[in-house]
Amino acid sequence: MMVHKQQLIIFTRSPEPRKTKTRLIPHLGAEGAAQLQKEMTEHTVRQARKTGAEIEIRYTGGSLLQMRDWLGADLQYTEQGEGDLGERMDRAFSSHFNAGMQRVVIIGSDCPSNDWRNMEEAFRALKTNECAIGPASDGGYYLIGLCREGALTPLPPRTFGAATLFQNIDWGSETVLEETLAAASGLSIAKLKQLDDVDLPSDIPPRISVIIPTLNEEVHLAQTLGKVNEGFNVETIVVDGGSTDGTASIAIGLSHLFKCDNGRAAQQNLGAEKAGSELLLFLHADTLLPDGWDWIVRETLSDPAVALGAFTFKIKEQMRGLKFIEDTANWRSKRRKLPYGDQGLFMRKAIFGQAGGFPDIPIMEDYAFVRSLRRFGEIVTVPQAALTSGRRWQQHGVFKVTVVNKLMILGYHLGISPAKLAAFYRGRRAACDT
Repeated sequence: MMVHKQQLIIFTRSPEPRKTKTRLIPHLGAEGAAQLQKEMTEHTVRQARKTGAEIEIRYTGGSLLQMRDWLGADLQYTEQGEGDLGERMDRAFSSHFNAGMQRVVIIGSDCPSNDWRNMEEAFRALKTNECAIGPASDGGYYLIGLCREGALTPLPPRTFGAATLFQNIDWGSETVLEETLAAASGLSIAKLKQLDDVDLPSDIPPRISVIIPTLNEEVHLAQTLGKVNEGFNVETIVVDGGSTDGTASIAIGLSHLFKCDNGRAAQQNLGAEKAGSELLLFLHADTLLPDGWDWIVRETLSDPAVALGAFTFKIKEQMRGLKFIEDTANWRSKRRKLPYGDQGLFMRKAIFGQAGGFPDIPIMEDYAFVRSLRRFGEIVTVPQAALTSGRRWQQHGVFKVTVVNKLMILGYHLGISPAKLAAFYRGRRAACDT
């Protein structure tokens, strides 16, 4: 549903080589820097669409037709025009206040950690404040919002002109935020959380490779990949085990697709081998990641003491007995440090290599792999939940699935061969299906 009287403006530029992110060209090359600008803008637009606010793209470079073809014909487009950044922002605010908007927020396109929840927080803050600002770690800001008719004091549109907030600011310096806050000292100001702009090579968030083993997953895969691809700087790898349905055709359009029919352990190991990222996330095809999952992964693995991370376990469907399954799974994951593959397992690629990857066994590969990682550091279950399909419990019953799973773990610890366990497991599933 569209939220009226709220305007979100994205300042960006056409991703032309040698004309954008020039400080990154020595590190990425002209084409690479332009590609990063393109990806950051697309990510920002995807996040902005979730807010429900009116969205305008204020752009430099390129033509109106090019911008519409790139970002979508449903958005508003206006050239930024002449002048320094302050003059351009002043024009943007004034035009929308004069058009009747009550709350206007401007964001840049080079802060990929500024997600839709943070944008919504800015609009909420403007219901009781005249200004909202998102500090950037480099001394500037990634977001600024103003309210024409705040809950505190009605203010005329030109109150927020160049004569107040945007005049005599040393744009591009480390004092932009400080100078802006001084200029806004007469307003009620809400500060959002501090985030990082991407200006230097060290600012680029580490890439994440998401590896998804599949076998006849056409029902779930598109939704799973859609959520994965909401992340920023993400490589998506599907390794298919010989599907006979439409799994492969879905994967081709949304990921890199590889084939491997030697079992899930081999599929995941092949995906890790093909991954070009320093961070890996192994994900089941029927599991949906939470909002902001990419930043959760990066923040968790930024702690060198953490060897493995996993999401909290939650089942999509509602069914009697599933709450007990969730509670016991999360107790095991958090207390015993034994998350399973359906929670999403993430780690550094270096740790994965040191551990030797998933063991080449036909079943229980995730259980054995997680246990092997304990010697490399801490195993953390984050509070955010990944939603996994409850199809097994729905098809076979909560009691039967639980008993079989417990028997599998018991058999593993008693030294029964994985081949025999796999035969038992698949035999029990087949019996349940008849």
